[in-house]
Amino acid sequence: MATRTTGKAGGGPIEKTRVPALDGLRGLCALAVLVFHVSYSAGVMHHFSDPRDNVWGHLTAGMGVFLPPFFVLSGLMLYLPFARRTMSGTPKPAVLPFLWRRVLRIVPAFWLVTLVAIGVLNYDKIDSVWYVLRPILMVHFFVRTEWIVGLEPTWTVPAEMIFYLSLPAVGWLVHKLAGRVEDPARRMRRMFVPIIALVLIGAGWTAYCFLPSMTADVWYLNFFPFGYIGFFAGGMALAVLTAYAEATGRTPALYRVAAKRPLLFWALALVAYALNVPQPFGNPGMGDWGALTQQMVMHVLFFLFAMFLVIPVVAPGAKSRVMDAVLTNRPIVYLGRISYGVYLWHVFFVYVILQDGWIFGKTAVSDAMLRGQVGFWPMVTFSLATSVVAAMISHYALEQPLSRKLRTLFDRRTAPAAPAAPAQPAERERDVLTGV
Repeated sequence: MATRTTGKAGGGPIEKTRVPALDGLRGLCALAVLVFHVSYSAGVMHHFSDPRDNVWGHLTAGMGVFLPPFFVLSGLMLYLPFARRTMSGTPKPAVLPFLWRRVLRIVPAFWLVTLVAIGVLNYDKIDSVWYVLRPILMVHFFVRTEWIVGLEPTWTVPAEMIFYLSLPAVGWLVHKLAGRVEDPARRMRRMFVPIIALVLIGAGWTAYCFLPSMTADVWYLNFFPFGYIGFFAGGMALAVLTAYAEATGRTPALYRVAAKRPLLFWALALVAYALNVPQPFGNPGMGDWGALTQQMVMHVLFFLFAMFLVIPVVAPGAKSRVMDAVLTNRPIVYLGRISYGVYLWHVFFVYVILQDGWIFGKTAVSDAMLRGQVGFWPMVTFSLATSVVAAMISHYALEQPLSRKLRTLFDRRTAPAAPAAPAQPAERERDVLTGV
C-alpha cells in the first residue's frame, strides 16, 4: 500500500493516508504491462522469435520497461524505516510484524490465482502433489519443469518475497556499516556502498545468464531474483536520500533538481523507453555476444527508466500539472490500488479468450503457440475488464478482510500513547513515504 506518513519528529502519533500519485504510478505501470503481454499474445508485438514489421508492434515490445518501477517502489517504501533507523536513530523496525504484513500483502491473492489457474487451465497436467506445491511454495520458476499456463507473470512474486525476507538482514548490515558515523553526509555515503554492490550484483547476474555458454539455461536462470535485486536497490537508494532529508532538513541535490524540473526526469524516462524499442543487438538465448550485449543494454535502460519515472513522483516539493493529470485521475488511481490483482490475473484471462486449457477440452499450451488467433483490441479489452473484476473480488473479499483481521497478529502490545498535538503545516510539508 502506498501511504504518506504525518507526525512530529519527536515521536507523536503517525497518520497514514493514501498517496494518489503513487497509486496512479502503479496503475499506469500495471496497464502498460498488461498491454505488453496482450500485444505478444495477439501477435502484434515485434519479438525476436516472431518479428512483426509494424510501428505498434515495436512500441509495445518496448513496454517491458514498465515492470521495474514496481521493484523500485518496493525498495523505496519497504527499506525506508530501516534507512530512518540508521540515519536518524528511530527504533528498529520489528522484523516479525514486517514479514507477516508482507506475507498478507502478496500470498493470499497469489494462492487464489494459482489454484484457479491450475484447476481451470492445467487440471489434466496434475501428475503429483508437487505440481501444485511448486507454485504454492513459490519455487515454480526455480525448478526446471514445465511452466504452469496462466501463471507466467508470477515469477515476480518469489522475487519480491525473497527481497522481503532478506531486507531485515540487509538493513542490519547497512546499519553496522554506517550507523556509528557521526556526520550525516558521510553516513549517507556509507549507506550507499552496499546498495551500489547490490546494483552491480544484479548486472553481473544478468551478464552471467546471457553468456554464450549459458544458452540452455538462460531463461531458467534469468528468473532468479539476483538479476532484479539492482532495481530494488535503486529504490533503497531513494529511501536513503529521503531519510537524509528528514534527518538534516537538507534536500539532496537529486531531489532539488526533480522538484524544480520534474518533467525533465519523465523526458529522460521517455528517452530510455525509446532506446529500448529497437532492441537491435541480438536475440536473448541465442548464445552469442550480440545476445549478451542486447540483454545488458536492456538491463541498463530498464534501470534508468524506472528511476527517472519514480524520482519526480517521490521527490519532496515536486509538482507538475502533467504528472497530476496522468497519475491522479480517478480511474488510474483506482487501478493502482488493485494493480497487484490486475497483474496476477491478466494473463490468465488471455488464455481464457484464447480458449486454451483443460476447461475448454484442450491440454493447455503456451500462448506463443497461439499468437495472433485473437486480435489485439478484443483481447486487451477482455483481459483488462476481466482482470479488474477478478482483482476487485480478490481485493475486497479476500485481501482486505484477511489484512484487517490478521495484520496486527505479531505486533507488540504496548500501552496507548498520550495524545499529541497535530503536526504543523511546516511539518506536513516534510511528509515522507512509507510502506505498509
